[in-house]
Amino acid sequence: MVKVGGFTVVDIGSYNIKAAFGEKTADGFKILSYSTVKSNGFYGGQIIDAVGLRASVGEALGELQTQLMKKSLSGHLAVTASENLFSLELSKVIKDLGRPEVISNARIQEIRNEAVKSQDIVDVIPVRYTLDGERKVINPISMTTSKISADVVKVKMDRFPQNELMNLFQGYPFDLINIMHPGLIASEGVLTENEKNRGIICLDFGYSTFKLTAYMDGMPIGYKFIPLGVEKIIKDIATIFKVSYPEAERLLFYHSNLDYEKLNENEMVEIVDFSKAKKNVKKRSISMAAYARAKEMLSLSRRSFNEIMNANPSFNPIGIVITGGGASIPGISTVAGTIFNMVSRNGTYISSNNVIVTGAEDIMGVSVYGPLFGAYIYTYKYGKLETAKSGAFTTPSPTTQQPVTVEKAIGEKVQSDSSLKKLWDFLKKLV
Repeated sequence: MVKVGGFTVVDIGSYNIKAAFGEKTADGFKILSYSTVKSNGFYGGQIIDAVGLRASVGEALGELQTQLMKKSLSGHLAVTASENLFSLELSKVIKDLGRPEVISNARIQEIRNEAVKSQDIVDVIPVRYTLDGERKVINPISMTTSKISADVVKVKMDRFPQNELMNLFQGYPFDLINIMHPGLIASEGVLTENEKNRGIICLDFGYSTFKLTAYMDGMPIGYKFIPLGVEKIIKDIATIFKVSYPEAERLLFYHSNLDYEKLNENEMVEIVDFSKAKKNVKKRSISMAAYARAKEMLSLSRRSFNEIMNANPSFNPIGIVITGGGASIPGISTVAGTIFNMVSRNGTYISSNNVIVTGAEDIMGVSVYGPLFGAYIYTYKYGKLETAKSGAFTTPSPTTQQPVTVEKAIGEKVQSDSSLKKLWDFLKKLV
């Protein structure tokens, strides 16, 4: 087989595993194959059966390989999982270039790489830059400066869960493996740039978890992990109507509406109970059972949202975007809008207005695939971070004068504007 130096994404969830393989194009990425398989061994943000999960991962990658025909998977792998083991930290990286220089993409990547000072850092996101100590910019590419400082958000994850995730991919021919923050890539896949700049909440409504990510001024300012998900609603329907989980899932997604007043009170649906007997029940009854649990869970999410608001008074979001499998429940955006008291919409790759990813057009409008597209958008915007686990650091040449780089925690005596200090104070309270 011919090796393809592409980009593979694996999104591990409690219900299923989504995977995609794409190649770089002039303007982004083109997805050549994608797969979805049942997830085994992962639940509630934890690996509970590493052998079973590795088998599921192998099945997902195997389907990608089958679709590629004579090509072989290789290149860069990005993996994400809905784990409650991520934290965020804000730092400042200062690079004295010694003489005026036009900033390139390579220089920005150096700043990201040099911010990795410990093995628990899995990603570094530059959020704003200061040139020559005065000029503040969002994107310094092609600008000239002799000194550049960057405010960066570090994504951290303990080494033990890192190793557990990495071990799932032992034996595969990937050159570089990166772990991505689940909330951030889910948001990148469904939010517009305008929403991120003005202030927005993204709620990734998964099978067993909620992930709440807040954006303001184009950058992530908060993240909350809530161990609740669609499964709770499915379980309630199964218990109340004495049906199997698959039957309850069918009723929830195809025959209910959380905005139940829109349904005809006498509209019926046929169900099959545990005894295999068939009977008719009111769709409104199913919808009211689903509504009660969804309202409870969204109210708990509202508490986490209030914590973000209280920690950062300047945060005033224009709305909430719901993605993940739960976004496909009819009426979910109406209920969320009422509980959060703001405009609410369902988020998909199409709704993000991004044109970075092509291919796989049949799943671009499906919310559950948001993280897959988000991983490609994220990589296109920020590039591939060389972390300690990749062994890809460059050694300075003894004959070449190197720029002086200094990294300081924002909590130390580093000059910063008041909004950045407030952001740091909030991030220290996360997780």
